[in-house]
Amino acid sequence: MTDKAVVWGVIGCGGIAESRFVPGITAARGNVLSAVASRSPGKAEDFARRNGIHGYYQSYEELLSRKEIDAVYIATTHNFHYENVKLALEYGKHVLCEKSFTVNADEARKLIRMARERQLFLMEGMWTRFLPAIIQLREWIKTGRIGEVLQVRANFGFSIDVSPQHRLLNPDLAGGALLDAGIYPLSFASMVMEDKPQFIHAVGEKGSTGVDIHSAYLLKYPKNKIALLSSAVGVDLNNRADILGTKGHIAIPAPFHRACRVELYAANEDPLVQEFPPVDQDGFKYEIEAASSAIRSGETESAVMPLDETLLIMSTIDTIKKQLGLVYKNDHLT
Repeated sequence: MTDKAVVWGVIGCGGIAESRFVPGITAARGNVLSAVASRSPGKAEDFARRNGIHGYYQSYEELLSRKEIDAVYIATTHNFHYENVKLALEYGKHVLCEKSFTVNADEARKLIRMARERQLFLMEGMWTRFLPAIIQLREWIKTGRIGEVLQVRANFGFSIDVSPQHRLLNPDLAGGALLDAGIYPLSFASMVMEDKPQFIHAVGEKGSTGVDIHSAYLLKYPKNKIALLSSAVGVDLNNRADILGTKGHIAIPAPFHRACRVELYAANEDPLVQEFPPVDQDGFKYEIEAASSAIRSGETESAVMPLDETLLIMSTIDTIKKQLGLVYKNDHLT
């Protein structure tokens, strides 16, 4: 394993890249952010100047042509993830792609196959999984502290007051509660259950732009395990998560996707609370460090967020989309 710093580029100069990835990579050990790119005139230059980044481009190809760049973080809207990841892989770059990974499972399947053929690292940026609190939670489950898991309950939702053209409401940008907020509880349930759901039932409400404003999902797994999940971009939810087992339960207070506290209530034991440093702007550092460590070691995917699980989650999302009547432009292209 080499100790050489991993040199990153960023494609997409929106809010998530500036408010999360930049502070995260600044705090992450062994990483350097070298260049950014945006196809919107002047956006990359403004982004670079605000954040002290040397390189900026209006062309993704110019950024990807830089030989010193090892890896690329994709921070564009969902509808562009497939084409942007594909381009980065074609240029031989390792990729960390913001969640949701793609708009549908077929896109995910093609990218995974491509990355494996080229032996390049590829990972969905589900940053929550890499937080110390979530690592502690997984250890409690693994060691049987709550017995066999029976249920997962999780939701993530918030109210917004934005124009219909905003990415969260715009169907052309694959907006809506499912892909933006629902990915958190869906990925959380997948992580805990470690299995494919046998039954999926979804209900929800679509707004005036045609995307889902709020939706709920019932998933049944082998051995009668159940997940009760919901998401919203028009309703404030309690944003917590609970795992119920045969010998106790684990609670993650709100907001569970930024967990810094986990509570263990095991049978015949005093409650155990573990608190960790607050996850503020630098919360992405954990996934960035994990990705860069894998890249330096020559690994092509993460054991914490494996590609086969990303594909399984996207397949689950496809089923939910169909039940909610959600069809995006990307779905017509695959």
